[in-house]
Amino acid sequence: MESGITLFSVIMLLGAAHGLFLALALVNARGGNPIGHRFLALLTLAFAIDLGHEFLYQTHYLLNVLELAYLDPNINLLYGPSFYLYTCALTEGDRFQFRIKKWLHFLPFVFVMILCALLPSLSVEQFSNLLYDGVVSTSDKDEVIARHVVASVALSSGLLIGIYLILSIHRLIRHTRLIQQQFSSIEQISLNWLKKLFIALSFLYLILFFGGFLSESFGISEEITKLLYLMIVVVIYTMGYLGLRQPVIFSVQSTDKDTETTNLLRETQENEGLLNGSESTKKYQTSALDAGMSTALREELEHHMMDKKPHLDNKLTLGQLAAQLGISANYLSQVINEQFERNFFDFINGHRVEEAKRLLTDPDNAETSILNIALDAGFNSKSAFYTAFKKHTDLTPSQFKKTLLSCSNTA
Repeated sequence: MESGITLFSVIMLLGAAHGLFLALALVNARGGNPIGHRFLALLTLAFAIDLGHEFLYQTHYLLNVLELAYLDPNINLLYGPSFYLYTCALTEGDRFQFRIKKWLHFLPFVFVMILCALLPSLSVEQFSNLLYDGVVSTSDKDEVIARHVVASVALSSGLLIGIYLILSIHRLIRHTRLIQQQFSSIEQISLNWLKKLFIALSFLYLILFFGGFLSESFGISEEITKLLYLMIVVVIYTMGYLGLRQPVIFSVQSTDKDTETTNLLRETQENEGLLNGSESTKKYQTSALDAGMSTALREELEHHMMDKKPHLDNKLTLGQLAAQLGISANYLSQVINEQFERNFFDFINGHRVEEAKRLLTDPDNAETSILNIALDAGFNSKSAFYTAFKKHTDLTPSQFKKTLLSCSNTA
């Protein structure tokens, strides 16, 4: 490989610089979720160090500073914990506390750094060949030991990233279920940004983990490595554009409405065991609501939905609907889950879709836009309307209107 500055090395340097700037911006960001910002900053810093390390390697400057070479296999150990704790911070909100137990997630990184410091002393050339080519130039025992350590660290870091990604998606799924049990509109609390970041990291993980096997089989090791680092650059610049636009989701605000939302999520998180990681026992096992009461409440709920149309309120929550009926939120949730076999989100949006269908079939709304129909039906965005309408009817609103026109013309 040629030494000196190349286009690829310049891209690495720019990506590293942008990553450092973004990490500083996240650390100093005010509002939102400050603890979450710090974990995202750590993840971004790890990306920046990795890119900077690759720049030094591509330009051969790394050979002058052997100590920095040890960061290459070790920095990957920060990816999993930082993203997982970022996920925890966003899904738990102001309930999240970074206690001593959380520090244990970084124990592998600290252990490996200490282990590398105790490795037998190697020359710059020996370690470079060992790290990047997996080559042991001699039968020296020290070099063989170092090779086994580096290989073990690389394998362990890959496995840990996979484990933490699984833990993170598990929390995201539970968070989605949680908010769908409590809210009828989830655009501002669905953590779509976090889901996109998860997909990006999963893609990087696939390149990292499976790319090694493919590169050995097809002799494209350098191409796979460059693709991985280029994708990291793309992720960093995307994070820079979108990361700080993440809406304030769980921070306590000054309005009564936001305080109510925060308290509702807190209560549900505790009931669901989301914060302590324990699995709930069988749902409603201890509920005092028997079958007869449940059926009666179902009839009362159906009458209320048809008469008062509470679903037209695009900010309706489970607690608000329960208050209108004069029952507890737990009872209402149980009735919706058991009697209608839906969560609160699907139940309310199902009624909104029915309202939208009624509005679409009304001749007086022939010139009304789809967006206005959506808003009148209780949705707060066109995208949410399209998603719900497609889910409940297997048609888009436009297709539904065309079907109506076809039927009317046929008649």
